[in-house]
Amino acid sequence: MTVHIQDSPTLAYRQAGEAHDLDALIATLSDDVTFHSPLSGTASFQGKEQVRELFASVFRVLSRMRYQTDVGDDRTRALTATALLGRMELHEAALVHLDDDGLIRDITMWIRPLPALTAMMAALGPDLARATGKPGLPLLVGAAVKPLAAMTRLGDRTLVPLLSLRRPH
Repeated sequence: MTVHIQDSPTLAYRQAGEAHDLDALIATLSDDVTFHSPLSGTASFQGKEQVRELFASVFRVLSRMRYQTDVGDDRTRALTATALLGRMELHEAALVHLDDDGLIRDITMWIRPLPALTAMMAALGPDLARATGKPGLPLLVGAAVKPLAAMTRLGDRTLVPLLSLRRPH
């Protein structure tokens, strides 16, 4: 079944994301779309070209993307999804704002749990750094984010279980 943007912009966006269909996903976006990164409070991607580069990288590292929730009105939608990053499951939530033409003009995304967020940073960072064309930047980004991803994985496996044990009164 073909879903047209005019029928439901977020349905078309969700189906394109699940299918890793980059062209179909980009067709749901306004020319001046802004994507607010879950990885940084200061990072955002402006316009279709930057968002295309981002989602191309995302599609290379995520699998089994499945949306569970799409709620809201004709201007603002909240979406939730799960995906795999390697063997790690991640959960995402996105707040999506639509423009007057029904195209997505703004996406703000959150990812949990923390080990999945930092693993995503480690998987995407060097790839996005390569796109800048700045020599050495991919190595620098990788060296900065991979230890963080390893520490949060270790903490989640070893420290968090210790904190959640019931203590005797």
